Amino acid sequence: MALAAGLAACSGDDSGTTTPVAVAAEVVAGPESGWDDAGFAPDVSTMRCGQSASEPSRGVSDTEITVGGLAYLTSPNGSSMAGVEDGAKARFERANAEGGVNGRKINYIGTLDDGYDPGRNSSQAKVLVDQKKVFAAVPVLTGYANYLDTFCSETVPFFGWGINDSFCKTTIGFGFTGCLVSKEDVGYLPTTYGLTIQALFGGDAKGKTTALVGVDNDTARQGLDYLERQMQTVGVNVVYKETPFAAAGTSDTTAAVNAIMTADKGSPPDVVLYGLDFNSTLKMTEALNAAGFEGKHLSTVSYDPRLAAAGLPALQKSYALLQWQPAIDTTIPAIKQLVDDFAKYAPTTALSLPAMAGYWSADMFITAATKAGRDLTVDNLLKFMNNNYSYYVEGAVGETRWPLNHVVSAPCTAVVQLDGAKYDTITKLVCGSLVKS
Repeated sequence: MALAAGLAACSGDDSGTTTPVAVAAEVVAGPESGWDDAGFAPDVSTMRCGQSASEPSRGVSDTEITVGGLAYLTSPNGSSMAGVEDGAKARFERANAEGGVNGRKINYIGTLDDGYDPGRNSSQAKVLVDQKKVFAAVPVLTGYANYLDTFCSETVPFFGWGINDSFCKTTIGFGFTGCLVSKEDVGYLPTTYGLTIQALFGGDAKGKTTALVGVDNDTARQGLDYLERQMQTVGVNVVYKETPFAAAGTSDTTAAVNAIMTADKGSPPDVVLYGLDFNSTLKMTEALNAAGFEGKHLSTVSYDPRLAAAGLPALQKSYALLQWQPAIDTTIPAIKQLVDDFAKYAPTTALSLPAMAGYWSADMFITAATKAGRDLTVDNLLKFMNNNYSYYVEGAVGETRWPLNHVVSAPCTAVVQLDGAKYDTITKLVCGSLVKS
């Protein structure tokens, strides 16, 4: 869903090709915090939405803080971020049970549905600000960034999964995995996808080949360029990079399958990475398997406990990339807390990617607002967070640093593989580094 909604972008030439990136001397999987930022320090003054709020105390009273979210809970092709609202609710409910944020309870008004429609995305943002008077928008998981005009003009901080470019180069957008969809080359690359491909091959991916398949829009095309550059850092060769499918879904996979099966000098690549919604990913996986593909399938949408229970044959042995720790190992205290919170406050909600994203978005907001202190205003929160603030959940969510991660993503990944009715952990959450591009 993240890649389908919008992939991280960087500039290429007019032909759509990208400048080759030198293979890094060593891309190493390391701990979730303390990763090497290569000395990169972005200039906050160049970022959008840096003005003071006209209503700095909007949504804050002596006893509560009003927040509400925005996501595509429905969409024309059936894929959605449903569950994100329950994940946020679970975390907010625990915070309130523990006394709130410095004595203020969270008044979570719910998450509005934009229906994966750009016009509705914009109008729902106005509802949150003009009618609901939210202090901050939490969680935000949308494919479109039309809401930014309203959030920026009214200085509304927003927290979520940074799958659209409003999380990039704005002082008010905070993705708990950083900026994933920047439209410009900032001179540095995270090693997220390089580490991921390495994990599929026991730590060494040099000389391997991959196909990148995306949705037919400008963001996805730019995003595939960005992923190619990341993979080049570990010596992976991208032999197919196309966006042949409409955002509404995939109907005919024939041409794409034929092209992929001969992409590597007449042979199929070692890995196919899907930047598609779940339904389209499933169709492509089934079609490639039927065509005799024996390589590795990798996507950002194939981790979900319900998929394991369903035992879908086409997805067996496929890999899923996560940017945080999956809810598998409850010996990790933060994961056990998450599982317990869902069991108590959202017992009918599956621990899906959207549900976890909603939970961690809410956790990021609660943590920051608590640390900002009792004198909570929009301006005070933003000043605090944009002055070397970091967010990190040990064993669960990799470290983000602000303002750095307004312009790049955290270089972190976790990889699981579907095996029967369970997921095997290929690599727990690890982080790499930034490298100069």
